[in-house]
Amino acid sequence: MKKVLVAFDGSESSIKALNMGGKLAEKFGAELYLVYVAHLSDIYDAGLLGKPEFTEVLESLKREGKNFADLLTESGKKVLETAKSCLEGSVLVAKEIVKIGHPAEEIIKTAEEEGVDIIVVGPHSKRKTLLMGSVGKEVVERAPCSVLVAR
Repeated sequence: MKKVLVAFDGSESSIKALNMGGKLAEKFGAELYLVYVAHLSDIYDAGLLGKPEFTEVLESLKREGKNFADLLTESGKKVLETAKSCLEGSVLVAKEIVKIGHPAEEIIKTAEEEGVDIIVVGPHSKRKTLLMGSVGKEVVERAPCSVLVAR
């Protein structure tokens, strides 16, 4: 095992995945990769369309030469900084990856692009379902490599 990818979204479940992935990387001397996937629903609320607050946010972003993607990317980088500070042991993060899109799809794509040996996910993401998070379930079903669900 040379590369471990941990999907991290800041949830309690992903902190468990982070610690498990860190232990795996440390035990096997593998590189640890972290991925955070921002979804437009993380910032976009249809109820805000047309309201003054929404217009103000858009105007502010335009003045700064930014857009929603920039805002989501910056937010994702902060989440991954928090993840690094939560890591137990002496494992170092080889790469931090922030993507925007459908979480399961982007996690799978990242695993393929980086050639990881295992993906570590939590059983639930921020968007929970009854038995297993829909993101985790989709990653387990479609991943190009082994997937460990940390509980």
